[in-house]
Amino acid sequence: MKRHFRSDRREAKNARLREEYSGIDSENVSYDFFKGLTSLSILSLGGILGLSESVFIDKVTTWQMLVAGGLVAASGITALQCQADIVQVSRNRKEPTIWLRWGHRVAPGLLGGGIGAFLIMLAGVFS
Repeated sequence: MKRHFRSDRREAKNARLREEYSGIDSENVSYDFFKGLTSLSILSLGGILGLSESVFIDKVTTWQMLVAGGLVAASGITALQCQADIVQVSRNRKEPTIWLRWGHRVAPGLLGGGIGAFLIMLAGVFS
């Protein structure tokens, strides 16, 4: 009986996600949000790696650069995966997953964590 109840709950969640991402406006807004976040992640990653390898090459350790860059790269990968999911859901090729809802929270958090780690690293360099 519980298995049936869980299946019904899963169906209800999928229906809610399908409704949320099936409207023209919500698809476009979500897709553009993730597209902008992907671009911002790529630019931030380039800035982190460029500054770490040129201006602060003697003062920044490899693990500090990897932590900051890894968080920003994970943000870009998450945003790119959510873009792909939105396209597949809008074409009815894939059932919506909870990952889309989590992606709206996880991807910006990872980007903020990576940029914050880099700024903290620079604050330690300058002091």
